[in-house]
Amino acid sequence: MRGVGLRASFRKKLLGSFLAVGLVPLVVCVGLILGIFQTVLLRNSMESAQSQIEALTSDLGGLIASCGDVLEELGREELILRAMTGRGRGNGTQVYNALYSAAAPLLREADFALYDAEGKLLYAISNAVPRSLPANWGILAAAREEEGLVCRGTDTGGGCMRMVQAIPGEEGAAGYVMAELREEHFRHLFQGSYVAGNDVLVLDPFWSQVYASPTLQDSTLAPRLRACLMEGRSLDEAGADYTYHVLREEESGFCVLLRQPKPLADGVMRLFYVVAGISILLCAAVCVQVAMRISRQLFEPIRTLNSAMAAVEGGDLDTQVKVTGTDEISQLSGRFNRMTQRLKANLTQSIRQQQELGDAQIRMMQAQLNPHFLYNTLDTLKWLGKINGSQEVSTISADLADILRRSISAEEFVALREELAVLERYVEIQTIRFPGKFDFSLRVEEHLLDALVPKLMLQPLVENAIIHGFEDGSHGHITVEAVQSGELMLLTVRDDGCGMSEESLERFLRREGPQAGNGHLGLYNVDAILRLHYGPDSGLRFLPPPGGRGTCIRVALPISYEKGGEGS
Repeated sequence: MRGVGLRASFRKKLLGSFLAVGLVPLVVCVGLILGIFQTVLLRNSMESAQSQIEALTSDLGGLIASCGDVLEELGREELILRAMTGRGRGNGTQVYNALYSAAAPLLREADFALYDAEGKLLYAISNAVPRSLPANWGILAAAREEEGLVCRGTDTGGGCMRMVQAIPGEEGAAGYVMAELREEHFRHLFQGSYVAGNDVLVLDPFWSQVYASPTLQDSTLAPRLRACLMEGRSLDEAGADYTYHVLREEESGFCVLLRQPKPLADGVMRLFYVVAGISILLCAAVCVQVAMRISRQLFEPIRTLNSAMAAVEGGDLDTQVKVTGTDEISQLSGRFNRMTQRLKANLTQSIRQQQELGDAQIRMMQAQLNPHFLYNTLDTLKWLGKINGSQEVSTISADLADILRRSISAEEFVALREELAVLERYVEIQTIRFPGKFDFSLRVEEHLLDALVPKLMLQPLVENAIIHGFEDGSHGHITVEAVQSGELMLLTVRDDGCGMSEESLERFLRREGPQAGNGHLGLYNVDAILRLHYGPDSGLRFLPPPGGRGTCIRVALPISYEKGGEGS
């Protein structure tokens, strides 16, 4: 049953891994490629459409402005004004020449005509303009009521768009000047402003069709677009395979609409997705076949190895796996065999070491008698010194015995007051050894006396100051301070002796270890203890000594107390 579970688990994991490695990058890449391809095409299409519709609208606006200038110029012509009122109609040739002269720059862009107050045609440069226009409604009525140029779309008489300006008379409008844009005018105007395959519509302010490019065969497009606009829907809903871009011409209020085929039709995108899906399915089938084949090749050796491991778990260290090849599985089987052999040998050795450890513990307990014997001997020496009147021998013996007693204690951390007591014992011994060589002082904040510090930390620092600071025979002073700074206790040992050499100081800062015969072993030991207890950044720090002479060493320790003590 365990082999069946292994088989199912291994094959599932292998199959999942192959599918993940083979399909996930493929799906991501296909999705990114299709997405980027579609995005780039849409962006290029949008930019092209925007530039085209801006050019079309600019062309229309420029033509309307030019026609407006011509109509305004004709409206100011005195000869035309007399012709409108009937006083100068006998000079028809002159009026026609004036009309033709003003409209000459735009003869290919529009038709121009003059109408009297009743809407009857008086003069025209084209026979295509209507012979009369209603004067009481339509564009003439709007021109009579409004100042300036009036633009309207029309679907009668072959015209597409008319622009009219009233000529004021003594009693209302004396007549009208008109410019008419026909289909051929729009074709000439928009020629070259949009690419082949696109369609152009010109819509009036009410979105009625004014002009449609010859390639646009859909006569219902304008009503559908107007319906989408009225219902608040997107214009693209008017045709599934097209996008629509609209820009309004400010002077006339007419809109130019560009219909552009989608760069990728829905059918083309569906084809792309189908091809991508088929590719992914084929890749998935290949991954499954390869995964199943590899799993069959790997399963049998792994099942054998798994059974052997189960036997080892049961305590059978004599289990061995037959090695039949040189591939990785065979190498793993060989290493398994060597592992079981070494495990059996290590087990035998471990039993032997346990026996030896028991013997060593017994010897260690016996060896603990030796320091106590030395301590008792020093105590006897102290009393002999007192009996024989040798006070210095008695003092040194007592101090040394106290230092020894504290050094053999099991505690790694002691209260600062205990560490200072050991330090005072040591200083007393050195004062007797080197009378008059140095002065010693302590400055400790009272609330820090119960704070915990590593055992025998200050004694090596003071010893370094005594031995190396005054080795030139000079007299000096040694100060030990303990102050609080935030959550830290700053312990400082400084002397005004000769100080450490530059070579020794640089060697210490590089943590290279003491050189034989150069001393400072205590500094290295204290620095190593501090780093082990508080981290690699908590070692000894050398500060510039006051006055520029001597050595100043500082230790920064987190303030902690024994449970129940001050600050705990």
